[in-house]
Amino acid sequence: MPLEGVRIVDLSRHLPGPLTTRILADLGAQVLKIEEPTAGDPTRAAPPMTHAPATAGPSKTAEATGSLAALLLAGHRSVALDLKQPAGREALVALLAHADVLVESLRPGTMARLGLDPETLRLRFPRLVIASISGFGQQGPHASRAGHDLTYQALAGSLASIPAASGVQVADVTGAWSAATAITAALLRRASTGEGCWIDQALSDAAGHAVLTGWAEETGGNRAVGDGLPLTGGIPCYQVYATADGGHFALACLEPKFWQRFCSLVERSKWIPRQFSKQPAFHEQVADLMSSRSRQAWSELFAEHDLPGEAVLSLAEAREHPQIAHRAVTRFAEDGAPRLAYPALFDGQRPASTDRVPALGEHTEEVLSAHGIPVPKVPATSLRTRAKRWLTGLASKLTSR
Repeated sequence: MPLEGVRIVDLSRHLPGPLTTRILADLGAQVLKIEEPTAGDPTRAAPPMTHAPATAGPSKTAEATGSLAALLLAGHRSVALDLKQPAGREALVALLAHADVLVESLRPGTMARLGLDPETLRLRFPRLVIASISGFGQQGPHASRAGHDLTYQALAGSLASIPAASGVQVADVTGAWSAATAITAALLRRASTGEGCWIDQALSDAAGHAVLTGWAEETGGNRAVGDGLPLTGGIPCYQVYATADGGHFALACLEPKFWQRFCSLVERSKWIPRQFSKQPAFHEQVADLMSSRSRQAWSELFAEHDLPGEAVLSLAEAREHPQIAHRAVTRFAEDGAPRLAYPALFDGQRPASTDRVPALGEHTEEVLSAHGIPVPKVPATSLRTRAKRWLTGLASKLTSR
């Protein structure tokens, strides 16, 4: 495994940080997931829930796990520490003495308030690579602002051409891959210099980077919100169209040779010079043609004549598609939740991914004892906290119905 022997301590929560460490875990890194003792990562309670209970933890109580947690936390080791308590912070610092990487996604300034700011940690552990993942970065007027993927995209301009919620969490996902790349590069550099570094990964930066074709279009002049770009619906040869059966088809005849072939096949030779037309009336003509046949009919025509175009599939349909099935990126585990394999092969082999999701705090005693670290006492769960957890579980069950 490329990252075998790399030890990561993960303080992150939700999607971007855990995805970062999951990527690195798939490549062989050992990840210690530090979780709040009473609830853990919020994805654990996010519906839909797995059909089978997670492995019992220290409490010996089996609990169902959110399917997003199954995707993100499988392969991690869970250590429950209350960082608001001195004993929890001391245990974390002791673990960092044996770590190569620390990943955190707390709001800028929070680590400093805990006495764990990167500057101090780097003085104590010069070889440590610290990756701070935040919405708007550690600097700038928006650094302390609350946000989510949608707001990061909005600020970065990646929603400009189509001002609507994206089908993918672009900032979160590209931010995770950017962070994983930066961490790997930092480890490579450390191998020669012996020094770690502090990585400041802003999700809004990643969202802005993802719209690089939009930035290229700005060379021709500023574009307003809603101004379709060539690759985001601005030209008729590269667009998603409704079909006769209520489905959708992605037409992607971007190169002139493909557009010419398409026009000839559908007996619309007069359309050939209008490939990049911005006239709404012509876009409507192409849309009318595409709506005259079923999704399957268009798929067969494009496959027969080697044209770039594919039916728009649901996730369930995509999983069953022969190409996707052959690549075996997706599968369902015994707990009923899906798993995603690392999306690249090394010498023809995909890195092995484990399905097992650790129970909250399952490895706390084992990991801390192995390093001679006292196991902090977890305060008894208050009645208010227990009621809150019960209500969260009830809401998850109702939502999943």
